[in-house]
Amino acid sequence: MEPTLTKRIAQVRDQLSAGGLRVVDFFARHPAEASVFSAQEIARRAEVSDATVIRTVKQLGFGGLGELRRAAAAVLNPVRDPEQTLADHLTRSDDGGRLLAKISLDAAELVQALPRSVPPETFEAAAATLAAAANTLVVGYGSALPVADSLALGLRRIGRIATVTGLTGYNFADELGQLRPDSALVLVAPLRHVREHDVAISEALRIGCPVVLITEMLASHFADRVDTVLVTPSTENSLPSGLVCQLLLVDALLLAVSAADPARALDGWKATNRLRTELVEGSLDVPLTPSIAAKISLPGNGTDGS
Repeated sequence: MEPTLTKRIAQVRDQLSAGGLRVVDFFARHPAEASVFSAQEIARRAEVSDATVIRTVKQLGFGGLGELRRAAAAVLNPVRDPEQTLADHLTRSDDGGRLLAKISLDAAELVQALPRSVPPETFEAAAATLAAAANTLVVGYGSALPVADSLALGLRRIGRIATVTGLTGYNFADELGQLRPDSALVLVAPLRHVREHDVAISEALRIGCPVVLITEMLASHFADRVDTVLVTPSTENSLPSGLVCQLLLVDALLLAVSAADPARALDGWKATNRLRTELVEGSLDVPLTPSIAAKISLPGNGTDGS
């Protein structure tokens, strides 16, 4: 078995220069960034030269930065057996009376970890890509499709052109055909790497279209081929699924894109609401009578139903 990044650092720490120590300390403290950053970005953050970064990577026994990235990603998201993961979750869920409390605490920990997992400059780069795109294609498969759909729908509602797809195989070619140099491609791929991802990235690279990846485990698979990687916290030891952080990340991206052009975002919502009103010839919502409002008001919220 290959030694982990942590073990490699421990084995060579005494042999490193002061600059090398700063580099390995950065790797140890920021594995999410180490799994996606270029040598130049790592050098800037560790306050050393690019050459020091490359030399340190070699001293750790890696053939290059790509191997180091995979080791850093493994620190964040070790390869897991889905069947074993489910078994572990069932063991932790044996007390049904406390299950909601347990899953809520786990979700809170994931949410707190999200800002550490996604550096501000990486988030800003992804938001800038979406804000600048003439149109966006969002791709998601399986459980990632609702996240992809949420992002595409949100973009459309703030006046952007966006399409979501979960098509595979031959039918996926039609979706990729809409990409242009001024488009953006977003891959929501938390855990599974499929051939469609590779073909989509290759096509985007061919035409010069920027690619944003939202993932939990696959940063090292794609980091060298995409523009921006947003790594969400590992859910290996958590009861909630990755949807918690992925949807929160989508909400943040939509707010950032809206802030880049507030007038366009507001006009988009106004247009949506105007069309809704025209389609139903009035309000979409059933008006609440005082008696109905009183029945659905929550205790202690200060609402008396009037």
